Amino acid sequence: MTLRRLARTWLGITGAAAALYIAGCGSSPSSPSSVAEIAVTSTVVNGHSHTVTVPASDQMHPADTTYTTSMTLNHQHSVTLTASQLATLASGGTVTVTSTASTVTGNHQHDFTFQGKK
Repeated sequence: MTLRRLARTWLGITGAAAALYIAGCGSSPSSPSSVAEIAVTSTVVNGHSHTVTVPASDQMHPADTTYTTSMTLNHQHSVTLTASQLATLASGGTVTVTSTASTVTGNHQHDFTFQGKK
């Protein structure tokens, strides 16, 4: 093999390796999210609690969102998280919010403390 041919072969191999390295450094749309779904149980009020779940996708693309709690003793509540609160959860922070009121088992509300998962 001539020196010139050897040099071209080496450059080709080096260029291919560099291209693969650079392609691997970009973020892939199929790479897993570092944020997880959050399921929370509320405080106990009037002898009962509720649960609510915040999907990971809502944390990754935050916008003001209202969630409906689980049904307990024939009623539900609503819990609203702002875009800022969802972003806090996505970064692993903690947010506490109070639900809407219900009068089914006496006029009451529940507190929910969400802890982001990273």
